[in-house]
Amino acid sequence: MKGRIAADLDGEVRHSAERMGYHWLKNDDQNIHFNGMMYRNDRQVAVKAKKIRYGLDADVIIENKFPDLVFDLRSLPLPQSVLRELWVRTQNERAFRRFSILPSTTAEILKNTRENYRNTHFREAYWKKAPYRIEIPLRRVPGEGEEGRDPVAFSPTERFSGNPHRGDFHAK
Repeated sequence: MKGRIAADLDGEVRHSAERMGYHWLKNDDQNIHFNGMMYRNDRQVAVKAKKIRYGLDADVIIENKFPDLVFDLRSLPLPQSVLRELWVRTQNERAFRRFSILPSTTAEILKNTRENYRNTHFREAYWKKAPYRIEIPLRRVPGEGEEGRDPVAFSPTERFSGNPHRGDFHAK
């Protein structure tokens, strides 16, 4: 094993965030229920971490397993542009499983090449044949938007325009 062993859960979360290229800011306010913020120049993420004894199923619905934690993340007094993630670690696994908490649903993050993150339960061959895929917008394309807004680019090869909150995307 390389490096020092983190003393507690907060240390493990901070170390993982910094390995992915983020800066870590610990939450010291006990009234607001999350561990801290990880941020860099293009995104901010509020993180709540949980350490459990037994493993989760591969197809777990995190809203049903930890409804209080999901509710706490959704009700944070932060703008909607700040992403929310629940990180779960078991005593037998050395990696966190990351769940993205969206306003109406949750999703497990399986692979993020930009952050060099890969979920230990990710089955690449299965997902390459999946009938439905969605990519989360990471950047905006300057100067081509409607009503003074920039359209959202979902990937380097495909470009879409429209308002993501209304769902009226148009392929270019």
